[in-house]
Amino acid sequence: MDEEAMEAMRHIMRSQAAFAGMEVLTYCFMANHFHIFVRLDPKETEDLDDAGLVGRFRALYGGTRCASLGLDADDLEVILKNNGDSAEGIRRRLKARMGEVSVFMREVKTRFTLWYNGERGTVGTFWAERFRSVIVEADTEAQRMVAAYIDLNPVRAGLVEDAGDYGFSGFGEACAGGSAARRGIARTEGKMTWTTQWHKRYRARLCSRTGPGMRPLGRGQRTAAAGATKETAMPGAGLAEGSGLLSKIRAFSESWVVGSVGWVESFCAVDGWLGFRRGRKPKLLVEDGGADFATVATVVKRP
Repeated sequence: MDEEAMEAMRHIMRSQAAFAGMEVLTYCFMANHFHIFVRLDPKETEDLDDAGLVGRFRALYGGTRCASLGLDADDLEVILKNNGDSAEGIRRRLKARMGEVSVFMREVKTRFTLWYNGERGTVGTFWAERFRSVIVEADTEAQRMVAAYIDLNPVRAGLVEDAGDYGFSGFGEACAGGSAARRGIARTEGKMTWTTQWHKRYRARLCSRTGPGMRPLGRGQRTAAAGATKETAMPGAGLAEGSGLLSKIRAFSESWVVGSVGWVESFCAVDGWLGFRRGRKPKLLVEDGGADFATVATVVKRP
């Protein structure tokens, strides 16, 4: 993807997330891959009323018609208000496309492929592989580590020295003033609104001369998992030497679940959950150096 394609991808991601009822915490688009970190609650879709349904429909289609239903947002609003024979079927069809990561990813990738082929005069499939997903416990240090790991992709690739300078990531968009990106970053810190304080705290995870950082150790050993929280960690500081977040951490992209010990163990205890079979002991991601915000987190590998 070049910059034009990444901008198109961002628009598609945002509109599709609004339709699906998902909140994008952060993301990163690279030339040959991407990461999207979303928060979702399927119950929000189950309890969605007709006004909310029309609002989500409008967020995706604007004033255009949905080809599969042959309706625009105004048509949908009238049909649902009249509550005729077709209304319930339309509700079911629309809600079936919401609140599901697999459906969200399928539609994002399909819409991008159609855009790309139309703009570039190409044909066929754009994406080489299926996506992989990892479940991350909400409101934990694991969530914040995953977000920081995603935003540091362009730094690991040598494209920029400061993650805030890369325009096609959640942190880069937030630094440029993007309101949706700022809300997502704030959410990783457990807040609903963006403030200078939370901006600095998140940046301290990415750009700090202080703090223990993360250092992946050898096989069978623990992986340190903490970021810098010192007050001396100022925006613009250099990235911590040897920080594990600057290395590829396979646990963040190839695991099944990431979260606190008890939370991960709860998945292990559910026999047959999503076809899960416990194949190995969870690998610990633990605090290093006593950073006061760090919590013990574990990773369970895919079967």
